[in-house]
Amino acid sequence: MEALDIYWWLLWGSLGIAVISLFLGDVLDGVLDSIFDSIGEFFNPLLLFSTLAVIGGSGVLFTKYTGLSGAYVLLISLVIGLGAYLLIYYFLVIPLSNAEASSSFSVQELEGKLGEVITTIPANGYGEIFIESPNGSRSETAKSFDEVEIKQGQKIVVVEVIDQILYVSKLDEF
Repeated sequence: MEALDIYWWLLWGSLGIAVISLFLGDVLDGVLDSIFDSIGEFFNPLLLFSTLAVIGGSGVLFTKYTGLSGAYVLLISLVIGLGAYLLIYYFLVIPLSNAEASSSFSVQELEGKLGEVITTIPANGYGEIFIESPNGSRSETAKSFDEVEIKQGQKIVVVEVIDQILYVSKLDEF
């Protein structure tokens, strides 16, 4: 088998595995995750298959279009593959693993929000308020900021948040 054939097999084999994992990714997700989690993020399947594809592709190109010997082509292909590996790792894998997709928000973000009392808040006790937002509605434990009773149904504004407790004041209508 010639060197060019080996590079073609490497190129098409890694691309084939990448395409199969694209279509069967959900089915194979649990199996591959358990395998690759045990050896670390640095040996991610995306990295391995893309690096093999780059090595194979550069090997095909260098073998076909240059007069270099097989050892030099292999060495150059491995260096290019290593460069691709590092680029993909630092510019794709790390940012994607740090990305966080969440629609939740912190209770601290509720300061200044308007809401309604759903359980009367005694002057020196706790009650419950309801706040609507584009991310969804939620009810939270609240205490009167002004230390006055706030009755059920009253509109309020969140003044501050301390230890996950919302301190609220009556919202005076204009």
